[in-house]
Amino acid sequence: MLGLVSHVALAEGGAYQLELMVFSQSIPTTETFEQTVSQINWPVDLTELSAYNKPDNTTLSDGYTALAKDSIYHPIIFVAWLQQGSSSPVHIQSVDGKLNGFVQLQQGQGLQLLVDLELASSPGEFIYRISEKRPVKLNESYYMDHPKFGVVVKIKSL
Repeated sequence: MLGLVSHVALAEGGAYQLELMVFSQSIPTTETFEQTVSQINWPVDLTELSAYNKPDNTTLSDGYTALAKDSIYHPIIFVAWLQQGSSSPVHIQSVDGKLNGFVQLQQGQGLQLLVDLELASSPGEFIYRISEKRPVKLNESYYMDHPKFGVVVKIKSL
């Protein structure tokens, strides 16, 4: 019983490991896309990903490797970080700058995850956006989908 209570107390204390995997997908679609400028409403308290410690172990890294072997999916970024509680939004950006946005873990009536990411097809062309806020449970993977790219997120308590 004591182990269960201490695990719940630790989760309420809010030490979390977040893993984020983003990939593009070349699946035919009839949807049209017209966004050519960023529509992200950038938060003022944005924190760079480099400010967070990296975990020793991840659970989504094998999935990211498997995506790289599939001709339909093209890995863009896989990042993982440790954070204390629900905190300021974390800036997520690919090395080439085509993926840009933020992720934020929020606590209210349970945990909620806010993901606002944009993927540019090429400079000056279309921008594809995933903007979602959804309730999350610990130790479960969540998939957010767009015809042009996808996001997988997993959150666990420490």
